Amino acid sequence: MRILARYLVKEMVMPMLFGVCAFTSLFVSGDLIDLANMVMQKGAPIAAALQVFLLGLPQIVVWTFPMAVLLATLLSLSRLSANSEIVAMRAGGLSFTNLVVPLMGVALVVSLLTFTIQELFVPAANTKSHRIMVQEIQGGKLPTVTNHVVIRHYERGQLSWSLYARSYDGKTQTLQHATIMRMNNNRPNQTTYAERIVWENDAWYMENGITYFLAGDSAYSMQFGSSRQPINLGQRPEEIAAAQKDPEQMSLAELREHIGVMRSQGAEVKELEVKMHLKYAIPFASLVFALIGVPLGIQPHRSSGSIGFGLSIIIIFIYYVLMTLGTALGQGGHMPSWLGAWIQNIIISAVGLYLMRRAAR
Repeated sequence: MRILARYLVKEMVMPMLFGVCAFTSLFVSGDLIDLANMVMQKGAPIAAALQVFLLGLPQIVVWTFPMAVLLATLLSLSRLSANSEIVAMRAGGLSFTNLVVPLMGVALVVSLLTFTIQELFVPAANTKSHRIMVQEIQGGKLPTVTNHVVIRHYERGQLSWSLYARSYDGKTQTLQHATIMRMNNNRPNQTTYAERIVWENDAWYMENGITYFLAGDSAYSMQFGSSRQPINLGQRPEEIAAAQKDPEQMSLAELREHIGVMRSQGAEVKELEVKMHLKYAIPFASLVFALIGVPLGIQPHRSSGSIGFGLSIIIIFIYYVLMTLGTALGQGGHMPSWLGAWIQNIIISAVGLYLMRRAAR
């Protein structure tokens, strides 16, 4: 059985590599054309354009790995089925479960690898790519006004304080409607609200604010109104502007913490919650695609590789239509955020399990 398991896994390797290359080329072709136009027409530096292209690959790999698993499952099983090897394996005592387990194991490994790439490489790559695109290729500057600014300070591995500001204006070097929460042993002991925090004379000053002190069961406040209070944020204005990230530039931990801060300030977070759950759902689409690809691939009439490729395109199209619909419904508050991100996985998995039961008979 181990020999057959290794044989099944080996049969998936080449189709999977082909799938990664094929789907990646589809994703990068449009970007390459855009970058080439910028180089030829706008005189953008070739080195910068090449950097943007390479930095975009980790994100593309996260999208293409699940597609490659689906294509590899369909192509490899279609070939084995067309050559009657699946029939021979079953006749030799290989159960349907033993046939499925190696393939699902490969899909699980790819899912974990995709999740790792998304967490360790994609955020930093997207951040650097955005900076190079704006500053070196487009010849502009990063946006001067940033909404929902979050700054965190850690001491000895623990959160010391965090700041949330509704917006930051790089031109006036001003943080608007800022809340600073100071922590002691991971518990808040002081909260300060300031209408503005301004940068003057190489220092930050809070204006029109109030501080709440928490001491056990008691609490008291001190309002500083129009008087100014100095505060050390540990960052200069240009560092604050550069440090702000989009959800695609955050790891799961950063995005989860960002959502918590925004929720505590009463901001709408449904869109961010859906994006956070998608960071789980998309990598584990490899398992979902393998689940539906196995029963479809072992059908004896699928003898053509082109049929397998076409079928994979149809399934991927349905998957992303469902994902787009679920994302919109989740962000609009018409369904829970987690369901909006996972609905395509749930539906495709349900169809796959149904087909699995039929194929196992």
